[in-house]
Amino acid sequence: MQEIRVSPIPTKTPSPSYLKPTGDDSNGGSDEDDNGIKEEDVIPAESEFRAASIYEIYKVLQCISLSSPGSVFVVRNRQDRKKYALKKVECQDESAAVIAFFEEMELKKLDHPYVIRYKDFFITYEQSDSSVYINIITDYFPDGDLKQWINEFQETKQVIPEKAIKKVLGETIEGLVYLKEKGLIHRNIKPSNIFRKKSGTVVLGDLGVSTIMSDKRTNTRQTFKGSVFMAPEISMQSHDEKSDLYSLGGVMLNMVTAHIYGEEEFYKKLGDIKESPETLNELLEEVSHTYSKSLVNIVQILLRHKHNTRPTILELIKSGFIQECMASVDSTQLDKRSRQKQTKATKIYSLTETTDALKVLEYIADTIDHESCVAEGLSALADIVRDNENAYKLIDQKARNLISLAMWDNIFNKDVQISGCYVLSNLVTFAKPDDILFSPNVVTIIHKIMTAHEYEPEVQLAAANLILALSADEKAGHLIVQLGGIHDILTAMRHSRYHASLNAICCMALWSLAADSENLKVACKENAVRDVCMALNTHKVSPNVSESAAAALISLLLDDSCYDPFNELDCVGNLIYAIHLHTKNAKVVKNCCKVLATVVQANEECAYRFLTSAQPEDEDPTGIATIFAAYELHKDNAMVVEGIVRLLVELASYDEICLDLNAAKVSHQLYEVKRKFIKNKDIMGPCEEALAKLGAAPKTKDQKS
Repeated sequence: MQEIRVSPIPTKTPSPSYLKPTGDDSNGGSDEDDNGIKEEDVIPAESEFRAASIYEIYKVLQCISLSSPGSVFVVRNRQDRKKYALKKVECQDESAAVIAFFEEMELKKLDHPYVIRYKDFFITYEQSDSSVYINIITDYFPDGDLKQWINEFQETKQVIPEKAIKKVLGETIEGLVYLKEKGLIHRNIKPSNIFRKKSGTVVLGDLGVSTIMSDKRTNTRQTFKGSVFMAPEISMQSHDEKSDLYSLGGVMLNMVTAHIYGEEEFYKKLGDIKESPETLNELLEEVSHTYSKSLVNIVQILLRHKHNTRPTILELIKSGFIQECMASVDSTQLDKRSRQKQTKATKIYSLTETTDALKVLEYIADTIDHESCVAEGLSALADIVRDNENAYKLIDQKARNLISLAMWDNIFNKDVQISGCYVLSNLVTFAKPDDILFSPNVVTIIHKIMTAHEYEPEVQLAAANLILALSADEKAGHLIVQLGGIHDILTAMRHSRYHASLNAICCMALWSLAADSENLKVACKENAVRDVCMALNTHKVSPNVSESAAAALISLLLDDSCYDPFNELDCVGNLIYAIHLHTKNAKVVKNCCKVLATVVQANEECAYRFLTSAQPEDEDPTGIATIFAAYELHKDNAMVVEGIVRLLVELASYDEICLDLNAAKVSHQLYEVKRKFIKNKDIMGPCEEALAKLGAAPKTKDQKS
C-alpha cells in the first residue's frame, strides 16, 4: 500500500470539450493532452502534489468532473506514457480508507473485456480539509460513456436502434456474469459508469466497494441524478446482484425512451417509477410501439419494484432474449466460460493419482477453470493432508497460492470451498509468520466464501474453522475483522441457530479474535454477546458449545458495554445449567466459573440470580449446589479449583450471599483447598481472600470497594 500526501487538485470546472477530447486514441505518446495543451502548462507540479511519490508515477492532465461521491481526472503515467483515469473519493476516516483499499485491491485481479481494468490505488491525506481519500487509477476512455451517447439521441429525439441496445445489454450482462463468478457486485450501475470504446463496445466501470458505498458522508452528498438508478430497497438493505439488475433496468429504460424524454425529464420519470411502480406500465405501453415485445418485457422484469420478484443474474441469462443478446457479443479477450469451451478436450480429465500431493496440485492447475475438476482435486488434497502429517512440507508457497486462486475462481462451488478451507486450515497449523496464508490474498477469500454461501452451514463451518486457525496470527486476525469477519461469524450463527457444531466453532473464533482489544470493540458494536448467549441457551446440552460459548464470553466481557444481554437472556442460569449437565467436563466447568466470577463481580443482579432459580416453581439447579458437585469431581484439578475459588471470592463480596455461603459451609471446602494447593499462589490468594470475607462481619459491596 502506498501512502501519499497530496495537496488539493485544482477545482477547475471542465468545459464540454473535456468530456470528449479530440485527437487520436493511442492513449499515450504525445507531450500534449487531447486539447493541445502541453503537460508542463497544465498545472505546476508543486501545486498538485506535496510529496514526490505519486507525482513520480502520474501527471495530472485535466479535470473530467467534480462531483459526488468522487472527482475524476485524466492522468498520464510517466513510465508507459499512457493516459489513465484517476477517481478521488473521500472516505469516512483512515480506518475506512484502509478497508476500502483492501476491497479495491481485489479489483486489480479483474480481467474481462467488458469490465474496467484497475491499475493502482493510493490512500492520500488532504491537509486543507483534514480528509482522507482513496485514489483509484483505471483505464481511461476518451470516447466517453453511455450517458453522453444517450444524450446525443435525446437531443435529436432519434430512436436508438434495437440492435445497438441489444449489443449494450449483451456486453453488460457478460460483465455482470463475470463479476458474479468472482463473487462481486457492482453497486453503482448507471449510464455514466458504462464507458464506450472507439469500436462502440461498452465496459462496466466505477465498481462501488462496500466500504465507500456505505459511507454516510459519501451517501449524503449523492445527487438525485447519482442515486435515481439505484434500486428502491437500497435505503433499507445493502446492495446485491438483484439491486444491480434494477439499476441495469434503469439504464435500459433510459435507452428505449431516448426519443421521448430529455435527460432531466427522464430522471424525474425514473424517480416517479420508484414511488409509483404502475407508472412503468404506462411508459412501456408507449415504448412497445417502437421496440420488440421481448426487449420491453426484459425492461419490465429488471425494473420490478419488489426485490424478491426480480431474477438473479444466473436466472436472467436463461432467457432466450438475453442469450440472443449475449450471442451477438464479440469478445476479444477470453473469460472463464470461453476458456472452458475451448479447453474441454484437453483440460478436463479424471484424477487418477490421489495420494501424490504434487500430482494432485498439477491436476488442479490444469483444470482450474472447471469447478467439478477443482472440487475433485481439492477433495483428494484434503484426504492427503488428513492422512499424511508431513503433507504440509510438500505444499509450498506457490502451491498454497494456487489453492487460494482455485477457491477464488470457483467461489460459488460448495465442495471447492469446503475442501479448500479444510486444506488451508491444516496448513496454517505449521505456517510461519511470513507464510502466504496470512496475506490479504488468502484472508480476503474467507469473506467472499461466507457471503457467497450465506445459507449453507457446511461451508460456513469450514470457513469459520479457517478463521479460527488464522486468528492465531495477530495481523491476520486484524485483517479478518477489518474485512467484516466478526459480522460474517455472527451472520452464520444467526442463520444456523440450531447447528451445534457451527455455533461451537464460531464461538471459538470469537474468543480468539476478541482477545485483541481493537477486535473486541468491533465485536461489542456487533452485539456479539447476545449471539453467544443465544448459542449457549440453545445448545447448553452440548459440551462443545457450552465450553466454547463460555470461552467467547470470557473475552467479550472484558468490555463493560457487553453486559446488557446477560440478564435479559438469563445467561447466569444457562451457565449454571451447563455446569450441571456437564459436571464431569473440566473445561466446561472451568470456563463457566470464570464467566460467572466476572459477571457476579460486575452485576449485583447476576450475583443474586446465582443463588436462585429463574422462577420459584422451577426445578433447575441452583448455583451453590452445582458448584459443590463440580468441586467434588475436580478437587485435584488446579485449573478448575482456581475458577471455583475466584467465583466464591466475588460472591462473598455481598453480605446477604455470605450468609448463604456460610450456611452451606463453604469454608470447609476452602480450607481443604488451602491444604491441598498451599504452594499454588494463583489459588492460595483468592482462597484466603474468600475465607477472610466469610469470617468477617458482613459489609456492603460499596463499603468493600
